[in-house]
Parts: sequence; structure tokens; C-alpha cells
Amino acid sequence: MKKHQKTIWGGIVSAVPLAVLELVIPDRLVDIALITLAVLLPIGLALVIWGTAVKNRWGVNLEAVDCARCHMRVPQIRKPRSFRQMLWGGAICNRCGCEMDKWGRSVTT
Repeated sequence: MKKHQKTIWGGIVSAVPLAVLELVIPDRLVDIALITLAVLLPIGLALVIWGTAVKNRWGVNLEAVDCARCHMRVPQIRKPRSFRQMLWGGAICNRCGCEMDKWGRSVTT
């Protein structure tokens, strides 16, 4: 099958579920969903920008951090060891066992 034929079939296959959803979901429900998304998305974006500026749990930290206790570099790719780490980031130092948030500050649990 040629590349342009795959593209055409991909468009058809992706359009069929959308057409079925249009028949099943009423227009008013779609309007409500879009309005809700249009309101919540800017609020979420503002929370992330604000959280990054003040370094709280809503922010995004792309910098590498050091352990708050022993100053060992914490790997940027890590496996969360708690539900809090899964939601908000953070790590546990492999050398001293210090738990820290995504900004490298010590967390007491």
C-alpha cells in the first residue's frame, strides 16, 4: 500500500468514530464540554505558571536537583515510591534516604 493510500485510510478510520459520536452525543452536551474545557484549561495553565514561579506543588521543575541533606545529585528520571511523589513529583535520595519534593527541599512525613 502506498503512503498516500495509508493516509487516506487513516483519515477515514479516524473520521468514522467521530461521526458515530456525533450521532450519539447531543449537541448541547458537546457545547457544555467545550465551554467547561475553555474555562478550566486557562485556570490550569495559570496554576502551572504560578506554581513554577513560586516553586510550589503545581509548578514544573525541569532542572536537576541535589539532595537537601547529603547534596548528592538526584536522577531526573525516577520511579515514584509514594502516591504523593506520583502526583506532585519528588524523590528519595539513594544515599541517605532523605525524601524531597521536586524542587529538592526536604519533606517531613
